[in-house]
Amino acid sequence: MLKIKMIAFVLMLLISGTALAAPERPETTSKIPAILFLPIANNTGMKNTGYITEAINAQYTKKYPAENFTVIPLPDYTNQMSSNGEPKTEDEVIKAAAAAGADYVVRTDLQTIKIRRGFKGIFIKKWCAAVIPVQITIWNVASGKTVFEGIIQERGDKTAVVGGTIGLPFTVSEKSAVENGLKKVAKKMDKELPALQ
Repeated sequence: MLKIKMIAFVLMLLISGTALAAPERPETTSKIPAILFLPIANNTGMKNTGYITEAINAQYTKKYPAENFTVIPLPDYTNQMSSNGEPKTEDEVIKAAAAAGADYVVRTDLQTIKIRRGFKGIFIKKWCAAVIPVQITIWNVASGKTVFEGIIQERGDKTAVVGGTIGLPFTVSEKSAVENGLKKVAKKMDKELPALQ
């Protein structure tokens, strides 16, 4: 009987030792999504639009920050292009983005910005308005499905008194109106664009 108890005790020690020596399972970490931003297409009909693309890119950086997303360098995408040049169809774009390692691809098309000018008010205020439409398409590369597709559009306004005092402006800068509209576009992008995962 004593012998059986000793054997049971030894077996228990061996089992306990094995359990203690068992290696810990590695913690599973979620993969950070990789996102590719295609060059912004400029169809605004305006000159010197660098500040417009900068504003759009800044909003993308805010919406999809580097700590939550890996941004695929554009050369990684362009290197996937064949001798035929830049991919034209949706399937070609997604295929090249997949080869570059992207989980999502974003295409941005700046549409024609409509500028309007006029006068208003008793004190003759000159105004300038800019309607800014931005077409955005986001694809899920793995599924090939469209995550978001739509036009985000806002109007920016700028006014100035044009008479009565020397030194007051007689024209209103369209750039000021566009910049005002871009602030509204940025807010709308933050609200309407999906939170990618």
